[in-house]
Amino acid sequence: MDLYNRLSYLFGTEEYVNLRRQLVLTRENLIDYNYHGKQRAICSGSLGEGITYPPSDDDVMTYETNLRVVRSYTEATQRGDLLIVPSEFSPGYCLLFDVNKSCHAKVIHVVDGKSFISSSQWKQFDLQDGESIHGPCQSQNLVGYEYDHAQCIRCTFWPDAANGWISRNLSNTWPSPEIMQNIILNGCHAVPVGDQASPYCEHEWRISFSVAERTLMHSLNHTQFLTYNFLRLCLKRVIEKKVPGVICSYFMKTALFYTAENTPIEFWRADKIEACFKACLSALYDYIDNGYCPNYFIPEYNMMKRKINHTNHQQLLDIIRSLHTAGVLGSTHYCGECHCWKASPSSRIMERQQDFDFMHSMLYVLIVQELSNVFLTPGTGNGIILSLSVLLYKILNLLQNNLTRDLITIFFQSGIIFSCQKFMHRLCSSDWTNRRNYCLHKNIDTLLRIGYRADVTTGKLTAATYMYLIGKTESALSHLRRLLSEYPPYAVETTIKDSFMTIYTDVMCGRGYTMAYKIRHAFVPPFHLFEGILNAFPMPIRIWRSCSLQQDIPIDALSYSYFLESLCYIRSHDHTSLMKSTRCLVSRLDDLSDEYEFIGIRMCISIIKYARGESQSACRWFGSAYRMTNSCEPNSFHPYVRRCVSYPIMTYIACLLNRRFKS
Repeated sequence: MDLYNRLSYLFGTEEYVNLRRQLVLTRENLIDYNYHGKQRAICSGSLGEGITYPPSDDDVMTYETNLRVVRSYTEATQRGDLLIVPSEFSPGYCLLFDVNKSCHAKVIHVVDGKSFISSSQWKQFDLQDGESIHGPCQSQNLVGYEYDHAQCIRCTFWPDAANGWISRNLSNTWPSPEIMQNIILNGCHAVPVGDQASPYCEHEWRISFSVAERTLMHSLNHTQFLTYNFLRLCLKRVIEKKVPGVICSYFMKTALFYTAENTPIEFWRADKIEACFKACLSALYDYIDNGYCPNYFIPEYNMMKRKINHTNHQQLLDIIRSLHTAGVLGSTHYCGECHCWKASPSSRIMERQQDFDFMHSMLYVLIVQELSNVFLTPGTGNGIILSLSVLLYKILNLLQNNLTRDLITIFFQSGIIFSCQKFMHRLCSSDWTNRRNYCLHKNIDTLLRIGYRADVTTGKLTAATYMYLIGKTESALSHLRRLLSEYPPYAVETTIKDSFMTIYTDVMCGRGYTMAYKIRHAFVPPFHLFEGILNAFPMPIRIWRSCSLQQDIPIDALSYSYFLESLCYIRSHDHTSLMKSTRCLVSRLDDLSDEYEFIGIRMCISIIKYARGESQSACRWFGSAYRMTNSCEPNSFHPYVRRCVSYPIMTYIACLLNRRFKS
């Protein structure tokens, strides 16, 4: 059990792995919603399998819903149906015949009057700047890791070439009949890459079982999962360094699948993880020795063809033999992970490692744009909102480390606040039906409840802004009062450096700082000065439009709180409190030393003055902000902007004011 626990320390406990997989499925749903039903997404690769131990691949397969592969002419009844023609040269490959001329002419290759879809032209068709072709994928390097996107075509049937997999597993305990039935019903996909030895390499497509493989990986018990992770670690840390470019993680996965298929489930126990590791190595040894690694679903397809030669054959065998002799414990020294065995990891170390590992996975899996786009899309069902809300709460409850919890909630909050911004923009600028507004209000309410779990400053300011915009002034004031009197917000300051997130722990939890200090330093990121803000002023808009510098204007959270509080008092006709809040906002100009912060505060004051009907005073404040902005260097704001972590929505308040005064 000691080996099992230490490998769980390295690769994650069963609970964390299951949660990662839930995140992957949630991410797929988010991408699907953003494609509006025109495309579907499949998160494959190691991240899709629940693996986040570096290096992890972020592979996404997408397919268009109006295209599908069929087996015969009689099934090609609609536009978008493509006929599969099995390759004569390579098992596991095929050609796709465009029966109804459904695809763009640039991806078509005509042979003997028949239109075939060229896999090479398919990949090049919409290749973007910064992307390169890697196998069937369009690859791009993003912040220190590689993102692979494969545009594939769905096959709604189980291919005849893989029927042998069904027959040989009918009597096995793994995979179970339910898993097999699920795999068969989901079919497979055709990915744009051909066999290098085939004369039709440029036009062939490979039959991909990525969805089936992910289903099988998710059906493994945790001992099998840890075994595979350690095999991958040995590959990356030992084999790749000595013989690069020959063995890949897919061979390790194949060895695991065949071993799991041919052994009883009782073999895969936590106390036998050493034997499990050696059994998989033995299978890999045989593949290398014979120069033949059979594809798990189509054994006739040799995945090691042209990879093993007289130069690397014996060297690879020696490496596998040495890993087999060393076992798990000895192999950790080869892999550079021997620190895990020097002392028993304490609960604090385990907690910290798991929290950081989980934070690492969150950065890859939860893409803020996808999160924000799907939340408030008209017609988005409550089902995905509810399921995502439950998942977010579960994640936050699992995290025991306050530091990590704060960081992850910041990432959640960035997507949530951006969604709130979009909603408030619609609220200010669109005349929607009562039913659509009701649905959006329900969605935003869900988001705000999630936001309360984030840093208090961001969550309360967002809630207060929302309440103000929908006319609930007292609720908005209640949130602001609680923020300023009861809750000390977490001051979190982050910056991007060398493609990694550097965390300044002294500022993060605000230890030793007063509440006022924390609020002042809970910076609010910049907001764009949209035309909606400028139309609320009698200043000539052409002056601003002619200005070549249209920068983001930052404002700190405390100033924004006073600004929003003043607007609430204007609406409630509480002139005494209004004067007090306005004086507090003006006094912020004396507290701050950064000239860029002055611009946002002066803009706030000008809006307050205009809302009170003091047009001339508003013009003076706005003019001073304009002159300061116009005198700044083009890139002078950027160092300040990188320190920001929260997102207020002042621009949309201006939109609301603009509509009110116009009417």
